[in-house]
Amino acid sequence: MLRYAAASMPTTRSLSFIAATLLAFPAGLVAAGLEEAAEYVSARQALGDGLPGVAGVKAERLLKNKGWTRVETRLLATFAAEAWTRAAEGSRVLALAEAYDLDDEPFWRGQGLALTGDLSAARKALAEDAPAQQHPRTRLLLAQILAALGENAEARNALAPLLKSGDAALKNHALLLQSEIDINEGKPASGLPARTEQENTATRFLRARALLQSGQIKPAQQMLQSVLGSPQGGERMHHAALLLQVESLLLQHQAAQAQEQLLKFLDATAESRLWVEAFDLLNRVHQEIPPPVSLPAGVLRWISAGNTAQQQPDPPPVLVAATAEFRGHAIYLTAQWLAAQQRDDEAVSLLEALIQLYPEHPRRSDAMQMAMELHASHHHDERVLALAAAWHQEYSDDSVPVDFAVGGIRFRRGETQQALQMFQNAANVATTLTERRRALFNAAVAAISASDFTLYQSLLGQLELISNAAVVGPESADSAATLELEKALVLAAGRKPEAEGALRAFLRTYPNHPRFADACIALTEWFLLAVPPRIQDARTALDNAGTAAGALTPVQQQRIHYTRLWLADAGGDLKGLVTTGAEFIKLWPKSTLLPEVRMKIASAYYRLEDFANARTEFEIIARDYPDTEQADTALYFAAMSATSVMSVEGRTRALEIWEDLAQKKSPLAVAARRQQALSERLQGNHAAALAVLDKVLAMKGLDPEQRLMTICDKAELLLLLGKTDPSSLDAAADLLDEFLANSTLPFMWKARAGFTLASVHHDAKHDTEALEACYNVLRAADLTPPTSPADYIWFSKAGFFGVDLLEASRQWEAAARLAEQIAQRPGDRATEARDRATKIRLEHFLWDGPAPTPPKVLKFDETPEKAATDKAGGKSLKKKVK
Repeated sequence: MLRYAAASMPTTRSLSFIAATLLAFPAGLVAAGLEEAAEYVSARQALGDGLPGVAGVKAERLLKNKGWTRVETRLLATFAAEAWTRAAEGSRVLALAEAYDLDDEPFWRGQGLALTGDLSAARKALAEDAPAQQHPRTRLLLAQILAALGENAEARNALAPLLKSGDAALKNHALLLQSEIDINEGKPASGLPARTEQENTATRFLRARALLQSGQIKPAQQMLQSVLGSPQGGERMHHAALLLQVESLLLQHQAAQAQEQLLKFLDATAESRLWVEAFDLLNRVHQEIPPPVSLPAGVLRWISAGNTAQQQPDPPPVLVAATAEFRGHAIYLTAQWLAAQQRDDEAVSLLEALIQLYPEHPRRSDAMQMAMELHASHHHDERVLALAAAWHQEYSDDSVPVDFAVGGIRFRRGETQQALQMFQNAANVATTLTERRRALFNAAVAAISASDFTLYQSLLGQLELISNAAVVGPESADSAATLELEKALVLAAGRKPEAEGALRAFLRTYPNHPRFADACIALTEWFLLAVPPRIQDARTALDNAGTAAGALTPVQQQRIHYTRLWLADAGGDLKGLVTTGAEFIKLWPKSTLLPEVRMKIASAYYRLEDFANARTEFEIIARDYPDTEQADTALYFAAMSATSVMSVEGRTRALEIWEDLAQKKSPLAVAARRQQALSERLQGNHAAALAVLDKVLAMKGLDPEQRLMTICDKAELLLLLGKTDPSSLDAAADLLDEFLANSTLPFMWKARAGFTLASVHHDAKHDTEALEACYNVLRAADLTPPTSPADYIWFSKAGFFGVDLLEASRQWEAAARLAEQIAQRPGDRATEARDRATKIRLEHFLWDGPAPTPPKVLKFDETPEKAATDKAGGKSLKKKVK
C-alpha cells in the first residue's frame, strides 16, 4: 500500500513539509540590540508574512555587519537558520551551522541534513544530544527521520516522552506519527484519538488508512470522501486521498474501474507533488487487469502534449515546467509497460529520450538504471558504462537532491498590453498639451516594458512634436478694443475660465475690428484645448474668421490656414492635415511658418507610418532650414523614420545622424544617444548598446530623471547580456544595489529597479534573492504608496512577479498572502490580485476562517447528471447542473 500521509518521511519532499510543521514551536529570538535594527524587524515581518527566503537573506546580510554582541550574533544566526529551514534550503542551514554558534544546534544541523536528503547524517547529528537534554522538537524530528529510515523501534523510543507532553500540539504530532508507524507495520493505529466531528484532515486521512488496512473498505471510503470534501488540508492531502480511493478499488479487485478513475485524475490535474506515486500506482493497477490489455490511448497522448488540464493557449512558465515533468512520467510509465511486453528496443528509445530531454526529471535516476539493465541484456557494454559513469556523478552519496528550478518568468503579455492601452487612451483624449505629453510618456514607458520598440518610436515621435500653436497678430489702431482683445488673449493663454466669455464679448462688440480674425483664431484654439476638444465649435469659430468685414492680411490668411492644420490634427484627420499642409506650401512658399508646416506634415506621415515620406519631409526641413529651432528635431526624426523602414541603409544613416547630433552637443544629444542604444539593442548588439549608454552617463549636466532612466536601461541591457554571460548578471546586480542604496529615490524608480533586480536574480537562479527584491518594493510602498500610473505599474509588476516566484516554488500560503497585500493598494490590478489570492486559497485548500459549503464529491461511477436525477426521484436536472 502506498504511503501518502503528510507526516511520513519517505522522501525529501516529505521533509520540507515536516520542517514547516516543526517550526510551529520556534524559540523566542529577542534581543534589545536586534529589536532596534530596522532590517531585523523587516526580516521578522517577512517571516511572519510567509516569506522565509526573504527573511533568510535579510538575516544573513545583517550577520555580515560588525558590532553585534555574542548573544545577538547567536540569536541572529539561529533566526537565519529557522528562516532557511522554513524555506527548505538545507544547504544554507548547514552553512550557518558551520559558521556560527546556534541555539539547539543539533536540531538545526539535523534539519539541514534532512532537507538535503542525507537522513543518515541527520540521524547522527541529532543523536549527538544526550536524550535527557534533547529539546522536544529535536526528539520529534529524530523520530520522523528514524521512521523514514525504517527503524520503527528506535522511532517509538524517541516518541515515548513526547506522548506524555503537556504541549497539546506537540503531543498530537507525536500521536499521528506513532499511528502512521503502526499502520506501516500493519498494526492498529494506537495513537489515533477518539473520533470527533472537528478532527483535522490529517487525522481523518490516517483514520481512513487504518480502516482500509483492517479491511473496512466502505467506512474508509466514506472517511476519504470527508477529506476530499474539506477545503482544508492542502492540495497534497487531497491528491493523496484520491490515490487512496483508487487503492480501495484495487483491494476490491476492481482494477479496470481503478485504472479509469486514476486516468481521469491524472488527466484533470495540472500540477501535483504526488505524480511519482500516482504513476507508480497506475503501473500496478495496469498489471492487475487480466490480459489481453493494451496501453491506454490517453497515456500516449500525454507523452507528446501533456494532459488535458495543461492545454492552455498561453501557459505560464510554472505550467510549462509541470507539463514537461508530466510528459516525462508518461514516458517512463510507457517504457515500463513496453519492457514488460519484451519490447526492449522501444522501451530503451523512450528511456534515452527521457534522459536527454529532461535532465532534472525525478524519474531520471530510475530511467538511467532501467536503461542500463536493458542495454546490458543486449550486450551494449559501452552505453552501459557511459550511463553508469553519468549516474554515479549525478547521484553519489554526497550529492544534493536534484534541483527543479523553474525557468525564467516572463512578462504576461496580456497584463502589459492592458497598461499600454490605458496610457494610449489617455493620450487620445487629452485636452491640453501638457496632459497629452504626460500620457504619451507613460505609454512609451509601458511600450518599453512590453519590448514593443516600434510602438515606442511612434509614441516618442508624437511626444517630441507637440508644441504650442498660439500665434499673436499685429496690433490694431483701435487701442481700447485692442486692450480688451489682449486681455482676452492673456486669459486664454492662461486657460482661465473667463477667457471664452471675453473673446465672445470682443467678437460681438467689435465685428469690424481689424483683428476680428485674430480673436476667431484664439477662440478656435480655446475650443481645441477644451476637455474634451470641442471640434465642431472650433470649426465654426475658424470659419467665422473668414467673415471679417475688412480684407484679411496675408499674415491672418496664413494663420487661418495654419490653424486648420491643428484642427485636422485634433480631429484625427491626418490625411486631411497632409493635404492642407501641401496647399499652404503652394500658396505661401516664402512664409515664415513654413518650417512648422513641414514639421506638421512630416509628423502626420510619421503617425500614418508612411516612413518614407516622413523621412523626406524631415530631411527637407534639416536641409532647407538648418538655422531654425526645428532643424535638429527634424534631423532626429529623419533618423527615426529611416530606421522604421527596416533597411540596412536606413539604419546605417540613422546611426550617423544620431552620432552627429551627439558630437555637436545638440539639445537632442541625450535623446540621440539613447536612440543609438535602442537601435543597437533592437539589432541584438547588446554590448554596443551598453557602450552607448555609458557615454550617456558620462555626459555633463545630464538631467537627474534621464540619469535614473539610463541606469535602469543599462541594468536591463546587462540582464539581456546575462543570458549568455553570467558575469553580466553580477554587474547588473551590483549596479542596481548601488542604485537602490539611494534612500531619496522616488517610488517609481525604486519599484522599477527592484523589479529589474528581481529579474536579474531570477536569471542567475537566485530566486530567493529575487523574491526579496520584490518584497522590498512592496515594503517601500508602505512608506511612499504609489501615487501615479507609472508608480502602480512597477509596484504591481514587482508584486505579481513575487507571487509567480512563490507559486513556482509551491509556497501557496505565502503566494496568497502576497497577492492580498497587492490587493490592498488601490489600482487597476487590485481586483486581479484579490482574485488571484482567492483562487490560490481555493485551489490549494488553504481557506482561512469558516469553511465554505463544500461541493458534493461524486462517487466513482456517478456523473453530475446522474446525481441530479437521483435526487429528483428520476427526473433529470441536467439544465440545473450545467
